[in-house]
Amino acid sequence: MLAGLKRTLFPQRVRSRSQLTRFVSGEASYVAQRSTYEFSRNTLAWFGQSAFGDPAFNEAFAVCRWEAFAAIAADMTMVVRAFLDGGADLDPALLRVYADALGEYPAPAHRPQGWSDRHAALLSRFAGSPPDHRPDFKAMGHRTGVIIHEFVPARSNNAEEERQVLAAAVTFGLISFNDRLSQRLVRQALLDNLRLPP
Repeated sequence: MLAGLKRTLFPQRVRSRSQLTRFVSGEASYVAQRSTYEFSRNTLAWFGQSAFGDPAFNEAFAVCRWEAFAAIAADMTMVVRAFLDGGADLDPALLRVYADALGEYPAPAHRPQGWSDRHAALLSRFAGSPPDHRPDFKAMGHRTGVIIHEFVPARSNNAEEERQVLAAAVTFGLISFNDRLSQRLVRQALLDNLRLPP
């Protein structure tokens, strides 16, 4: 119990690509699960208990969680890129971080082809943004909120308000993630490790 408390209060600092992969994966998973579950639960209201007991609903919800995870992990990789400010030569290593985060698990049933389209999308984002560009968290949250909304298993009649709710949840998660980077990432050690040959 004390070891678990110590890990919570004094989490391991991130010095390597593998540690960065685990950090991004864990943070993206948390924000994706929280935002999609709370959205679905609030949308369904008292029908939620029945819906979450329905295998078809849970199958659709799993797709939503996976797509949210991929989108949020890409956003977090962009945030890390800006924090490190190490130049475009780091982009291949950061793409590997993202690819490894998505590849930690078997490809989900709805994506037998894997995540290559998401890898390409992140590369395009790298190309369109200088490494020292400060993240626009609101714009990122809105973009990802729209993506997640395409996959939510329950909707009301107000799609725009729903997208705003999801955007706010993602934006808050990204800001919180960014605020922890200076405490979690050992910048120079991580830069040196990311520049090592794969």
